[in-house]
Amino acid sequence: MFNQLQGNTLTIDSSELRIKQYTISPELYRKGYPAGRGPCGCTSVCCQEGVYADVKERDRILEHREMIAKHMDETQTKDESLWFELDEEEDADFESGRCVGTQVVNGKCAFLDKLGRCSIQVAAAGEGMHRWALKPTFCILFPLEVSNNVIQFDDLLDEEQACCSIDAEFDVPMFRACKDELIHILGEDGYGELETFYQERIRSRTPVHQQKEVV
Repeated sequence: MFNQLQGNTLTIDSSELRIKQYTISPELYRKGYPAGRGPCGCTSVCCQEGVYADVKERDRILEHREMIAKHMDETQTKDESLWFELDEEEDADFESGRCVGTQVVNGKCAFLDKLGRCSIQVAAAGEGMHRWALKPTFCILFPLEVSNNVIQFDDLLDEEQACCSIDAEFDVPMFRACKDELIHILGEDGYGELETFYQERIRSRTPVHQQKEVV
């Protein structure tokens, strides 16, 4: 499965890996981040222009509108009628097959506060819910995305924002840097399959004296 090991660069071919209903793009284990960098250093630039949510996710957010509004600041609108666009779009990558965009308010997503935090996530955590209980799936996953049932890297901000840029030379493969996000969509068991796949391919192609360095 591995083509070669050169220094700290691990090159893996594009053989298909499927977990549950998803195909896993090879870049998730073929590329990654240097030590100390990754999605946890999010700059919120990806949220500036608004995001897309499944219509069911929109409805769930609106069901909790009063709770979310309590955690908004003066740069945001608490008028829920201005949180989402009116027009829905058909998109098979969303669970219901339909999605809707969030509105841009004061130059940023309606749910983005002045500190660059998502008010949906802040509200959920502040009210004792899981931090992602109300957050749209595609917001949770970025810089991963799901397209035609393929989980892959979204290169929207590649080479523009360090938190959203990956490279063939890495210390941490992308799938490990995005462990929580992948567990959210694949489950603990699905993520375990991905980890096992990676470990087995490394050990099958890496000399024993080098294995500790790359796993």
